[in-house]
Amino acid sequence: MEIISSPTAWKKTSEVPEFEEPPAEASSPSDPICLSAALPPGKIIRTRKIWSKLLHAAALPVIVGAIVFWLEGEFSAGLFQQAWPVMALLAAAYVGAWVLSSKFERYPFLNQFEAALVSVSVTLVPAGGLFAAMPGSPINTLALFATVGSVGWYLADKFLHRYRKSRLLVLPGGVTDRLLAIPGVSAEKETGWSRGALDGIVADLHESLSDYEAFWADHSMKGVPTYHAGYIYELLTARVLLGASCKESVDVRKRRYYPYVRRAMDLLLIGLSLPITLPIVGLTACAIRLESKGPVLFWQERIGRDGDPFQMAKFRSMQVGNPGEDGSVFAEEDDDRVTTVGRFIRKFRIDELPQFWNVLKGEMSLIGPRPEQVGLAQEFTDDMTLYEYRHLVRPGITGWAQVLQGYAADEEETRRKLEHDLYYVKHQSVTLDLLITYLTVKTILSGFGAR
Repeated sequence: MEIISSPTAWKKTSEVPEFEEPPAEASSPSDPICLSAALPPGKIIRTRKIWSKLLHAAALPVIVGAIVFWLEGEFSAGLFQQAWPVMALLAAAYVGAWVLSSKFERYPFLNQFEAALVSVSVTLVPAGGLFAAMPGSPINTLALFATVGSVGWYLADKFLHRYRKSRLLVLPGGVTDRLLAIPGVSAEKETGWSRGALDGIVADLHESLSDYEAFWADHSMKGVPTYHAGYIYELLTARVLLGASCKESVDVRKRRYYPYVRRAMDLLLIGLSLPITLPIVGLTACAIRLESKGPVLFWQERIGRDGDPFQMAKFRSMQVGNPGEDGSVFAEEDDDRVTTVGRFIRKFRIDELPQFWNVLKGEMSLIGPRPEQVGLAQEFTDDMTLYEYRHLVRPGITGWAQVLQGYAADEEETRRKLEHDLYYVKHQSVTLDLLITYLTVKTILSGFGAR
């Protein structure tokens, strides 16, 4: 799948506030600039580490062998025959953790140790819980020790492992200057690119590179690959690059089974959460009714998949009859329309729980771009190229933009939010949904981005 934008899509508002200005000591705009940046392993040449794979491959045999040696007095061939299915399940869980963690490596802003914790939490830890409930002392002991040893081995490797930064030579022109403002990217001095090996050349491939044709050809003959600036931007920010010098096109590659898997997961997770969410829903409804007059639920027309409008449900968090209740407006940081109960349920996203009903009806998903108000969506579609493509998937209760950016309170923040949403549309997968689920829980506990 490929998403790229039109020449008029991005203006000065694309400069997000927390980005730093390009280093003053960098070369003039006409000279190539050598950048150093931490990129996901396996995405750029010279960042692959085979020794880490070998280390993981040796983990289970070493751990299990040590435990069998320790339990030699009570461990027999018969017990080993009973234990091998347990070891096979543990091996599958270990491989699953390694695969998940490898996929999480594509997000360089995510701490690798944190990614490892998420990986073992959905693979090795459930396997260990299953082993703890199994009868048989020797098998139990072997399984639990092997689980604890595997988790420890796995986390220790991730804690100690550090990926070296890639050295990229950036050719000026087009949108390549956007790379200079990304946090964590550092520029070397003017002659830095001539010293040491390069991992690649970065250019805006939609711009003319005639001024660097001989230079480009010389490095290509030496085996140095060339990457489009938008590709590097995505790897560093987990957002789609919107800006000048980009063509207007969207190519969505159909994933044959993913929509069915996601729908099944939506229904399963809602069902499993009901023992927790139903009491919260009841208490919230009572609190809203006691604090102020008016309905408990607030219904608002939002834009769904393929641009079709639907009525989205929320717990009412504002005073009835407030200005802007029937219009399309942004909520302010300290909006005086919000009630006391409303401020609390907004902070912990409890006001979104009624949207489980929209998910059950198929109008929304648990994860996806946040559905926008009809009036605002029309304005953004007119002003922002590619905005309508965020409607290619079902909107979600939580999403990539919500966990990384938070609430969008104006058009500038909405432009950045669109970069996140298009990234999700482009890269949607079970792994990304799992990461969003974890980050959503983390966001709820911290109250990040709530208004």
